[in-house]
Amino acid sequence: MMSGFPRNKVLKLNKSLYRQVDAPRMRYNKLRDSLEARGFTACKADPCLFIFKKVVYIVYVDDCLWFARDRKDIDALLMSFKEDGDKYNWEMTEGDSMEDFLGIK
Repeated sequence: MMSGFPRNKVLKLNKSLYRQVDAPRMRYNKLRDSLEARGFTACKADPCLFIFKKVVYIVYVDDCLWFARDRKDIDALLMSFKEDGDKYNWEMTEGDSMEDFLGIK
């Protein structure tokens, strides 16, 4: 136990240790706005699932999956996201397979 804190008490954290408490929601809102600007629509049953023509986008915290029949559709969207990277302050890397999603192997 750290000194200076009461024992046998529960403390409420008013702010995240590293960022604001609402940072994940703000990041999601920026991502949603960016996807909607590109024509994606959020699924009503699951707001982390976005659909646009032949492309499906799934996001979980800071990981995402793209699904499409044609790789060209995904490549075009990835390029536009990389161009917006500075504007939205996000970094994108590509994994080789779905096993890379969430770090699960």
